[in-house]
Amino acid sequence: MDMSFKEKSTWISLLSTLIIFGYYFISLMGLTELPDAQAKTAAGQLLMRAVVLSIVVEIIFQGMLAAINHQTASSGGDERDKYYQYKASNIAYSILVIGVLITLGRILLLEFNPGFDDYNSRLNIPLLTAHILMFSFILSEATRFSCPLYYYRKGT
Repeated sequence: MDMSFKEKSTWISLLSTLIIFGYYFISLMGLTELPDAQAKTAAGQLLMRAVVLSIVVEIIFQGMLAAINHQTASSGGDERDKYYQYKASNIAYSILVIGVLITLGRILLLEFNPGFDDYNSRLNIPLLTAHILMFSFILSEATRFSCPLYYYRKGT
């Protein structure tokens, strides 16, 4: 089965997001052994690299795809593409909301019980609250890219 332009574009976005931010989160786990100040600096640098790399990779690969398929790229998606994107966005939004609610719960828990983090932290990741938000954002993006691919294959 031949893939449409939109499906190829979605694959590029999904794979680049999973590879770049997968490496980011794995690298983040390695910062637990560093002193706090050094770990925060390293986490910030990792985040900046991941974001910039993600933008560059998307520009290059989406540009190459559009150059190869210039007629299809300029026509936009059909009704099926829009419907699949709509369904995927709804699911991804739900995941993002859950991540935000978990983060808000963590913030409130630490506000009312500041010692909770010191005694119960299994992950000594710098800026953990920000990374929980980032993880929920990346998970929702991966879902937003994955769902249309599932629907394209399923044909619904």
